[in-house]
Amino acid sequence: MNQATQFRRDLHQIPETSFTEFKTKEYVVSVLKTLHCEVIELLETGAAAYFDAGRPATLAYRADMDALPIQEETGLDFASRHPGKMHACGHDGHMAMLLGLAQELDQLDRSGWKNNILLIFQPSEETVGGAKPICDTGIFEKYNVKAIFGTHLWPFIPAGSIASLPAEMMAHASEVTVTVKGKSTHCAKPDEGIDALAIGAELLCRLYAMEKKIAPNQYRILKFGNFHAGTVRNILPETAVLEGSYRSFQDATFDWMIDQTKAIMRQLEQETGCQIVFDYTEGYPAVINDAPLFAKAQALLPQLQVLDKPEMIAEDFAFYQRKIPGVFFFLGTGTGIALHNCHFNFDEQVLQEGIKTDLALMNIDL
Repeated sequence: MNQATQFRRDLHQIPETSFTEFKTKEYVVSVLKTLHCEVIELLETGAAAYFDAGRPATLAYRADMDALPIQEETGLDFASRHPGKMHACGHDGHMAMLLGLAQELDQLDRSGWKNNILLIFQPSEETVGGAKPICDTGIFEKYNVKAIFGTHLWPFIPAGSIASLPAEMMAHASEVTVTVKGKSTHCAKPDEGIDALAIGAELLCRLYAMEKKIAPNQYRILKFGNFHAGTVRNILPETAVLEGSYRSFQDATFDWMIDQTKAIMRQLEQETGCQIVFDYTEGYPAVINDAPLFAKAQALLPQLQVLDKPEMIAEDFAFYQRKIPGVFFFLGTGTGIALHNCHFNFDEQVLQEGIKTDLALMNIDL
């Protein structure tokens, strides 16, 4: 068993959710302290390793650390020892690749390096996002970081393949909750009430019609997956709640959808006498790969595949890209087992391809 596989299996057994990655951090730091690098503590449960080659600029790589609140059902010998928690999104693999890269770096002659190297082990990608707080620590300024790469295991491309895009890759995602407040009444006397359910249905139709006005070449999503109103069949409900998601790549598109949503709600309030409360999260920005950096990476990675279209899921790697140029990659597992699935697993041989990719990117000209 190679070392990266061992790292992955060790970490897979101790999954911890966002900002509680204490054992995970302890494990990562214990490995890094055996190497010739500066070990840095980030936030409360994150870490970094700085390999100084005496160069003016630094190249960073990022791995996320947190697991999910999912009961594992893989049946693996090295399955989670933490009930109700599982590395179901491949973050154990991401950390294993970065630790494997660290070991490789430790063996190399640094006189030939083009850049210093900073390895970031980031907590809390799955929930509130650990990337932005790491940006706010000043670590990129301190070590003069000029570019960053990240990799995510991806079940829907062949095992070991590397893929990305030279621009938009993953979406800005916002969770949306709309609460319609009307006036309850018996259905035999509808004129005495304000039917929140009917208003919610009309609102949904108008929002979907609004979304269709956006040009087809602007990738976006405006969808609702939960609509709840009322408790019994013959009482018009006082309240209706709609929960959904708005996603886009361009800030202007997102802002337009939000502004139009507010305008539609105000119009319905005037028409019906209801009150509508609109809550939405800022979410993570869109992952938009830096085109010049992508071109440089592509020159070093002849095996790099260019994806046909971006994905509409979100990733907080986007916060790094708003600070410095960055490129995000998918590393194929070929399993078709979706992320966040209690059966998620992969052939650990793909980790070696991820390490090889990172080693090749060391030669990039910043």
